[in-house]
Amino acid sequence: MPQAKFKSKGAIIAEQILLQIKSGEYPAGSKLPAERLIAEQIGVSRPSVREAISALQIVGIIESHPGDGNYVSQNLSLDDLSLQVKNILEESDSPYEILQARKVIETGSVRMAIREANNKDIETINAVWGEKYKIGRAGDYKAYTELGKELHLAIAKATKNRIIISVIDRLLNITGQPLWQNMRRLYYENDPTRIEQMLDIHDRIVKAIQNRNSHEAILALEADFDTVIEQLYNMKSIAE
Repeated sequence: MPQAKFKSKGAIIAEQILLQIKSGEYPAGSKLPAERLIAEQIGVSRPSVREAISALQIVGIIESHPGDGNYVSQNLSLDDLSLQVKNILEESDSPYEILQARKVIETGSVRMAIREANNKDIETINAVWGEKYKIGRAGDYKAYTELGKELHLAIAKATKNRIIISVIDRLLNITGQPLWQNMRRLYYENDPTRIEQMLDIHDRIVKAIQNRNSHEAILALEADFDTVIEQLYNMKSIAE
């Protein structure tokens, strides 16, 4: 018997918002309630609402006005776009859940990386970090995020554990999904200073690895993921 396809929370929330748009509760050009209120009304978490709205933004149903909120776009063909939203959400992994998983896995693997890394591994990590720092200071967030993936993978490879490397590589590749790309774009475009903030945190991570200081490396990695989760899912510049 074929397995039933799982419907994500984001897909359910997006369907609810689309029904409210179709019914005229949220007419074209109107402002949506704050994400916090939508989460309370539907009885779901705010991260799930953020992901649903991001999918609606990708296909053009919702427009984000930084500092003002989210608005229903004009002149919509909702029937055609609704299917696109459903596909995006059902084919994308939850960025929130992936970030949580990466935090657990990578804070554990960095300890092993520090124990197993040889001089060549440290040199590779330093080389990727040097390029990432240069690109980050130039403000190229797309190249910066790609190098971020390389840096995290270089740290994973230093563990010499094929399972850890494979799992982290899989989690990093998920960031190429449309839902991730849209949320990441909003994350950096709404506040360019975030790159500088993340550069400081990654500098702490690399220096801790160089000094083989597991405690500091774990603290810095936790700060890395906690900062992204907090800002990605609580961006007041988009919608309170």
